Amino acid sequence: MVSRVGLVAIVVVLCGIVAASAVARQPPTGTAMYVVRHDPRLCPSPLCGGYWITIANGARTHCLDSLRHPRCYVADAVRADGEPLGDIPEEALVRGAMDTGHDDLGGLVVSAVYAPAGQTTPGGGFYRVRDTGIRCVRAPCFSYRVTQVNGVTRIMVSSLDLDAAQATPKAVARARVAVGTKNGLYALGRFAPTPDGGRVFRALRLYLREPQPHA
Repeated sequence: MVSRVGLVAIVVVLCGIVAASAVARQPPTGTAMYVVRHDPRLCPSPLCGGYWITIANGARTHCLDSLRHPRCYVADAVRADGEPLGDIPEEALVRGAMDTGHDDLGGLVVSAVYAPAGQTTPGGGFYRVRDTGIRCVRAPCFSYRVTQVNGVTRIMVSSLDLDAAQATPKAVARARVAVGTKNGLYALGRFAPTPDGGRVFRALRLYLREPQPHA
């Protein structure tokens, strides 16, 4: 039977994990991970029709005007080699850097695009999940490293729930393969304790690497 002190400790740990996910580091130079959404406004391009981007796990994003806003507008997106980029999927997770773009409105230089997959209402924080290769003779075995996107927080978990995202079987299969790779799997999700004393990461949205679309 779990003691009251033990339950309190679990709650404190989980609250700390949730709080950590709200803090993001946006480097002054180099790339970061952004959530990208289309600009639905209908005014003439390039003043409208680009993308709104927000730093993943952050409340405010440092924009090209040197101020922090809830989101930043960029008129276009280009590949790392400067070639124009095709349409980025809505709410994709993108590794990139903001730069002065079209008519000084700002642009996004993209090095990787991760398309969202899943039908569950998203929640929690953005993380990168990797299988460390650790294997144990008894449970729980904390063999998965879950690292905060745009942050330094690392949490070890004993199990993953990728089906919680309610993505297609093909997408879930791709996600399982990604967990075992060097780059890991990007996902939006939450942590929860398990009955055996372990910890599970429930992925409520999966982000799968896609080829960069050509314009």
